[in-house]
Amino acid sequence: MHETHIIEPIIKGIVEHAKQEGGRRVTKIRLKIGELTGIKETSFRETFSVLAKGTILEGVELEITCFMAERVDVVSFDIE
Repeated sequence: MHETHIIEPIIKGIVEHAKQEGGRRVTKIRLKIGELTGIKETSFRETFSVLAKGTILEGVELEITCFMAERVDVVSFDIE
């Protein structure tokens, strides 16, 4: 789960922003994962799911696209 150090700040930032907007739940997150990060999409999804448990992100749909870079970008997210 070497993705943990990448995913934790993403979760924290989205949760904080969604709560500031009065959101009760985040339904979808769009991410871009750089191919040069060495992150495998299946592992990322599994780790994200584990870390999101008990938050307003639990059960969120992840839409992931890959691009040529060494970073992970949050493109957008939907809140209710």
